Amino acid sequence: MSLDYNEVFKFMREFGADFINSGGELIIDEPTNTYAIIENCKDIEEVKVYVVYALCRPIGKGLDERPAKRLLKRVNNYFNVNLTRQDMRLMYGELCYRHKLDEFKSFIDRGFPIEELRRSEFETD
Repeated sequence: MSLDYNEVFKFMREFGADFINSGGELIIDEPTNTYAIIENCKDIEEVKVYVVYALCRPIGKGLDERPAKRLLKRVNNYFNVNLTRQDMRLMYGELCYRHKLDEFKSFIDRGFPIEELRRSEFETD
């Protein structure tokens, strides 16, 4: 299966992403240089995972409050959730690893059950 760029452009409009460059990067937000590399994505669901993955760190701890809140609003509006900057930081710490991409996709598909991550913060092996 190959990525349907019509779906990507529809997602970009709905999410509020800026553009795709010739390097296969979806520029989520040009002013903050926030982007996701999507050239190897198989489908639109994978694109969504990479976009959220790319936003966790900047929203959670990398950006000043105003641009972080602006980007967080896009996430919350698109996915119909009410995440906080702290939630994004928690997702960054718990799920933003290449070997956890399937787990992250499942987390997003299940509606961002952030309580699961909060519980796991306090669990020990």
